[in-house]
Amino acid sequence: LSLCIILLLLLKLNNIMKASLIGYNPTNFITALELVKKGFVVDILYLNKSKKTNTNRTLGISKNNFKFLSQNLKQIHNFSWPITKIKIFNQKNNLNEFMDFSNKNEKIFFLIKYVDLFNLSERACKKSKKISFKITTNKDLENLEDKNKYDFIINSNNKNILTKKYFNKTIEKDYNSFAFTGILHHHKIKNNTAVQIFTKYGPLAFLPFSQTKTSIVYSVQKKYYLENKSIKKLILEFNKTYKIKKLDKLEKFDLNFSFSRNIFYKNILCFGDLMHKIHPLAGQGFNMTLRDIKILNNLIDEKRSFGLEINESLLLEFKNKIQHFNLIFGTGINLINEFFEIDNKLNSRFSKNLFKILNRNKTFKKYTTIFADKGINLNY
Repeated sequence: LSLCIILLLLLKLNNIMKASLIGYNPTNFITALELVKKGFVVDILYLNKSKKTNTNRTLGISKNNFKFLSQNLKQIHNFSWPITKIKIFNQKNNLNEFMDFSNKNEKIFFLIKYVDLFNLSERACKKSKKISFKITTNKDLENLEDKNKYDFIINSNNKNILTKKYFNKTIEKDYNSFAFTGILHHHKIKNNTAVQIFTKYGPLAFLPFSQTKTSIVYSVQKKYYLENKSIKKLILEFNKTYKIKKLDKLEKFDLNFSFSRNIFYKNILCFGDLMHKIHPLAGQGFNMTLRDIKILNNLIDEKRSFGLEINESLLLEFKNKIQHFNLIFGTGINLINEFFEIDNKLNSRFSKNLFKILNRNKTFKKYTTIFADKGINLNY
């Protein structure tokens, strides 16, 4: 009897498993590469290809997540830039009064252009014989649940029929802000320190990605009615580090907080930005998604080790593991943003003394660094 059970388990483990990922984006590319390593055959379905070349966006990847990405994207080191120190200022405080996070030049996170990550992960998928790219229609997507040809389906696209039908209930917050992004070109320097300044208008980040280029992310409240020309002037005024050659044309995005109330429907999982979208001030949005991928990986491994089916129960376990942690983490980022909004109105009454206290507190800085790197779900 025991031998029969073992044989059945082995047969089950050797069955070809199929997954479908909806959306033409790095989230799905990276997920597909991981699923292939676990024996899945993957179809990446898309209504249309995402635009990838007309953006100057950059992504901050935490040290732990960068190590994870490196397993599939061997060339990622050639396209990324290490950050070894972070300095945080408040506009109204003296520039000598700040918090800094560093540890003997140890790398804290890495910066990479969105386009480069897109191209690297897309190329890796196209090299795999177990990953297929298939253009689809909303009608085809609607029929997926009836045909039931996949063990599970991941939907990370916000503009399709499945999203409208099953994942349209969300927890939302309008930040009433725009994010302005651009590339600052400057004279060559040792450029490994990221700077975050909490200004009257919103948080401004200087994020190095080479010795001569630095990414700008400026989240500006709409009530000030500032346009690109005024934003450029402010960026140049707040810059205290670089001898500037030029600042590229700024891109502009609406900022919203969004969490899907429904993580899955039957065997369809809501994922990536469709599942959670947070304020960019801490650069944690894509890092949350990468941590979600790792947790999904671990749950698949656990199920397969016991010979269990990969089905709807996997998605329920995934929801139980991540939903509350992600909501707490995203809400925490909101509170930081709201604190500095209030603090600026009160002439930096709180942050001036708080920065001094926290900057001397090694335990606070240690755990802040850990949570920024690994999230708050430390068991995974």
